[in-house]
Amino acid sequence: MNGFKKILSAALMTVMIFSSFTVVHCEDEIKVLLDGAQLEFEVPPQIIDGRTLVPMRAIFEALGSQITWDGDTQTVTAAKDSTVVEMAIGSAVMSVNSEEITLDVPPQIIDDRTLVPARAVAESFDADVEWDSETQTVIISTKAADTADTTDADADTTDTDAEIPIEYDDTIERTAHYMRDFQISDWEKNADGDYVITYTLRTFLEGRGDVVVQFRCLDENGAQVDEWSSVFRGTDYTWSWQEDTVTISGKTAKIELIKNGE
Repeated sequence: MNGFKKILSAALMTVMIFSSFTVVHCEDEIKVLLDGAQLEFEVPPQIIDGRTLVPMRAIFEALGSQITWDGDTQTVTAAKDSTVVEMAIGSAVMSVNSEEITLDVPPQIIDDRTLVPARAVAESFDADVEWDSETQTVIISTKAADTADTTDADADTTDTDAEIPIEYDDTIERTAHYMRDFQISDWEKNADGDYVITYTLRTFLEGRGDVVVQFRCLDENGAQVDEWSSVFRGTDYTWSWQEDTVTISGKTAKIELIKNGE
């Protein structure tokens, strides 16, 4: 009987060792690239409920933000230029310039380190984020790094933008994770006095299917005078440029995004 117990204990110990190795090995494979450079962490990134969490201070500082930590409320505040981000341990609500964003996975403490969702943090500071499932790599690109990639798309719109009598308010856009970089590339007024605009934007889709983007048109007094929506074919887990043409009210002075769910 004692011999059986020893064998059982040895078997259980072997299973525990291999289980621990499997978890650590999986975590060690998760990499984070920022503008092509791999970030180093004291605690390895972890995937929880389909979201990659990374050490708080390392990711915020790598993105160039200054952080403060409130131990009483377990809240981190990160600031960079005009963007202020607040996150609290265990809270699924993140604040970006006072706009509340719901997180799929809240910040949490693992191995005495605070881990935060990589995508949510990076996109709060206007960076692009992609996930390479084959290499288990989070790929973060700041706008400064991808300027060269968008130069061709922007080059034809520079002269036209200066003449466009319509303002675009990107406040709501900065809280959306499925589109960004709205620009009017061409415009004219038709015989009815309405604007015919051609616009470009980038969409992101987690999975396969369509991305629906909605906008509202406001007059010079802030009253809504029109709205429209477009459906774009999403590119799986990558940002992609889209283009469309639409006719909107000639009273339009400002355009803003209608966030999904409103």
